Amino acid sequence: MPEIHPEVRLTQDLFSNYSSARSDWSKQAAEDAEFRAGKQWSDKQVKSLRARAQEPLVVNVIHPAVEQAKAMLTANAPKFQSTGRDNSDTEVGRVFSDLMSWVWDISNGNTELKQAIDDYYVKGMGVMVAYIHPDADFGKGEVYIKSVDPLSVYFDADSQDPFCRDASNIIIAKRMTEKELIEIYPEFEENIRASAQTSHINEESENRFGLMKEDVLPKPRKGEMLDIDLERELEIFERYTKVKIPYYRVFDPLSNDEKLLTDPQYAEYREEPAVILTVSGGEQQIFTDQMNVSKFMAIHDEVGKVYHLELDPMTGQPIPVAGRENENSIPNSYTAIDPINKGELIDNEKIMVNKVMVTNIKQCISVGDEYLYSVVLPIEDYPVVPIMNNHHRNPYPISDVRTVRGLQEYINKLRSLIVAHASSSTNVKLLIPRGSMNKKQLEEEWGRAGTAVIEFDPELGQPIVAGPVPLPNELYKNEADAKADIERILGIYTFMQGDVGSAPQTFKGTVALDEYGQRRIKSKKDDIEYSVNQLARAVVGLMQYVYTSEKVIRLMQPNNKPKEVRINQNIYDEISGHLMEKLNDISVGKYDIIIVSGSTLPSNRWARFEYYMQLYQSGLIDQIEVLKQTDVADMEGVLERAGQMQKLMQQVQQQEDQIKKLQGDLQTAQRESVHDRKRVEVKEFEKKLAKAEAKAEMATQLYKSRASDELAKLKEEVKEVTKSVDKQVGLKE
Repeated sequence: MPEIHPEVRLTQDLFSNYSSARSDWSKQAAEDAEFRAGKQWSDKQVKSLRARAQEPLVVNVIHPAVEQAKAMLTANAPKFQSTGRDNSDTEVGRVFSDLMSWVWDISNGNTELKQAIDDYYVKGMGVMVAYIHPDADFGKGEVYIKSVDPLSVYFDADSQDPFCRDASNIIIAKRMTEKELIEIYPEFEENIRASAQTSHINEESENRFGLMKEDVLPKPRKGEMLDIDLERELEIFERYTKVKIPYYRVFDPLSNDEKLLTDPQYAEYREEPAVILTVSGGEQQIFTDQMNVSKFMAIHDEVGKVYHLELDPMTGQPIPVAGRENENSIPNSYTAIDPINKGELIDNEKIMVNKVMVTNIKQCISVGDEYLYSVVLPIEDYPVVPIMNNHHRNPYPISDVRTVRGLQEYINKLRSLIVAHASSSTNVKLLIPRGSMNKKQLEEEWGRAGTAVIEFDPELGQPIVAGPVPLPNELYKNEADAKADIERILGIYTFMQGDVGSAPQTFKGTVALDEYGQRRIKSKKDDIEYSVNQLARAVVGLMQYVYTSEKVIRLMQPNNKPKEVRINQNIYDEISGHLMEKLNDISVGKYDIIIVSGSTLPSNRWARFEYYMQLYQSGLIDQIEVLKQTDVADMEGVLERAGQMQKLMQQVQQQEDQIKKLQGDLQTAQRESVHDRKRVEVKEFEKKLAKAEAKAEMATQLYKSRASDELAKLKEEVKEVTKSVDKQVGLKE
């Protein structure tokens, strides 16, 4: 017989111990699950009741209460918020919130949480698991969450923490066919087939799944050949444990960067490039951040080790030029680039390194007696998180169903008694003298519905009708009291289930009752939120491990608008092609993700609306904020139109203000109109006078011009006459 792998042997031993320790709890949890489903009478009780002509009636008060609790606790999708630890980037922290919503959406998180809450109420705890699907997203991998049956999860019996963080081991046992296992683990087909030849289903597994030995192998259908090798069911074990792994804590004071690296990651880190710059005057500068290293390495590859700066005659911008400074150089721009790696800086104690031991989670997978593989997950917290109900410092909590089983059984007994009494009361019972009538005929005739005529011999005696003994009214009250007790214990009242009969007469009273009625549910909400927050810690670690390449996710926001989130986006230099930086790099830093408290609970929209209306009437908010609290379809469109309407109203108000101003100006003008008219008349007169003066001036100028012309003509005539006279006088002489 081949030797069993030590990891497999350890898993088997722990499984055996954990199974024995929890046998009572697992039996009770299975019984409680059947009880909630309606199997609330034992076979012995059913036989006894029917012997007394009673039916084993079930008035299942527990089932609707659990369903209502699930509906309330998952009424809305959870809202997540992320905070950075150790000075982590706040912007990247917001990205983690979106990533958690993405993981929740692709995992159908609300459905998985509903199942976990169902187990929480019925079996005492629900269990949520974070895991990696390596083949998702075209082989890039995705992080998922799911709920698993708590009966298939085996916690360390000595664990006292409500989240089992102190457990030394956690085992998940599942049953799958050989064919299914080979499809999931094709690389381990040989091991799986070997396990099929030697493995057996243990007794605990048979009890857990409700199977007998003969049920392990499925029966072939008619005309179908059964492949026993492929269809045989095997048990696969996932064991999680904590191990100490050596890490290198690296702190770079040059870039203020701190990382926790494994051996392989540390070896790669030592090979990462850095640069030493020697500038004018001999001063040295060391750069280790990716952006500066890429920039100077691009210069080094383009112009060489030594360069200076000159002004570009076209753009006027400084550009690197090979060689030392000259007459065209920018003064003191000499720079020498020395490429090195971070390992040299570590050796020279420029970068600080401290070797530490960090707790990580180790996962071991085995099938039967066959070892498949082990892997160390880069997370510090178990990815298997319980949601404990009524935790008492052990991994075996008591379910709410168990606390109300007695009351439920009492209700069933009362109802069976009442129905049996009603049934017997409809059958007439007679006391007759012996021989007064035919007994068989009497049973046939009076036992039928309708009118019956029975003849009897009065001499022998008259039949006497024996009436039923009435049930005391206290029985009906006791049933109602028992239902009220169940509601009180579970924290789910008939009013919360839509029973208007118990509703107050006023709206405010109804709102108050609804608010008070949810207090017990809110205490349950805390249990669930704390567990989901713990699960989110593991999800963050898996995200940083899986999402290493560029990835784009799209989320639907509450306003039904898509939101695009891009992570690990590489930014390259357009000229050199060197990687400059990585936007939204989620691999760097530490982050916590938590649920916004109460975000999954239902909100009383009418109460909220009334509250916001009061704020609006007080002038503290505007009508748009009130509108946001309604369930109006096309909220964005309505808000947009409301915004446009508000702008139009503002414009109308401005116009009205302008009209009022113009009206005031008009009144002022009217008061001054008399004076204005007089001033206009004076000005008109002045204009007319000026025109007259101008005309006179023009006439004067014209007269003067004409007179001058006439005078000039006269002078010419006189001159001519003078010449004629002089000529005549000369002739005479």
